[in-house]
Amino acid sequence: MAAGAAAGSAASAAADPAAGTGAGAAAATPADDHDSPWKEALEIFFRQALELLAPGLHQAVDWSVAPQFLDKELQALGVPDGPPGHGRLHADKLVRVRHRAGADAWILVHVEVQGGGTGPRALARIAQRMYRYRTRIEIRHEGLSARAGRVPPALFSLCILVASRSGPDRLECRREFLGQGVCFSFPVVHLAQWLARWNELESLARTNPFAVVVMAQLQAVRYRAGARRVGPAVSLVRMLYGYGYGHDQIQPLLRLIEWMLRLPAAQEPEYLAAVERLERERKMSYVTIAERRGIAKGLEQGLEQGLEQGLEQGRVKGQADLLLRLLQRRFGAVDADVVRRIRSAGMDELETWSLNILDAATLDDVFRD
Repeated sequence: MAAGAAAGSAASAAADPAAGTGAGAAAATPADDHDSPWKEALEIFFRQALELLAPGLHQAVDWSVAPQFLDKELQALGVPDGPPGHGRLHADKLVRVRHRAGADAWILVHVEVQGGGTGPRALARIAQRMYRYRTRIEIRHEGLSARAGRVPPALFSLCILVASRSGPDRLECRREFLGQGVCFSFPVVHLAQWLARWNELESLARTNPFAVVVMAQLQAVRYRAGARRVGPAVSLVRMLYGYGYGHDQIQPLLRLIEWMLRLPAAQEPEYLAAVERLERERKMSYVTIAERRGIAKGLEQGLEQGLEQGLEQGRVKGQADLLLRLLQRRFGAVDADVVRRIRSAGMDELETWSLNILDAATLDDVFRD
């Protein structure tokens, strides 16, 4: 199935109420977590995200200086997440960059991840939250900058509305009384507008990996019933494998696709089989769900081998063999020191290292405690 067919036209997406409904949809599909993948996607592909969604802001940044993510600074602000009992409704990132003029600047990216209402009252609440962020950032750091003899960093704000198809390109928060007051305005991205420009998004994804993230998010919003997500997920993986990205980009993108288009356990075998066929066709292997299932299968095989031999040595050898195969598949050939370390390890260490592969970015990460 072609990627465009999986996405469908903007008209069909808008007129597809069954995509997110059905009597068993809530029970069949695990709850989506779009907060965490958005935070990870912005941190990994921040430059590409601004290039796609805020080109003017992208041009204002000196990218020769690496962005610095200020998660602790953001947490210290204490801006509430949302109404009590509603859980986390948004994702936020605060990033220090270098402005082309030479001074430091901060960028606050706010993402409404749950696709709540975008009527006047909802937009007013978002504008108020962004204004609170801005004032708290300024209050916190004006004094610090003054004591250090520095000019406070400029602050840029950007809001992304995941499920919004249309609306104003800027929001405002006004505080006025008796002819006095302030007006804070900031740009807004209505992410679902890309549904009407899907072919363009596919084309951009060939060189901008964040376009793949946007496609995964839009498909997750459209296909809320997990059983209907297998086709769109496989189509995105097919496109991703054809884009010529390196391992360091494909691995997190595949993780983000599966994170956003979360599948029920019953649909994972169908997805896994389709991905394995793609891997055989293209003679490549970048897996996440497949890797998890492979580890589980390998643990079971190692146990069976040990039971058949009646020796603990059989279980350890089976697990060591599996771990070496996984390392070679993930990171390429390993040296003799790594082989000796694995061959001399006990079962507990081998199981820990096998599970560490799921999140390891480097070979050293596999052997962390």
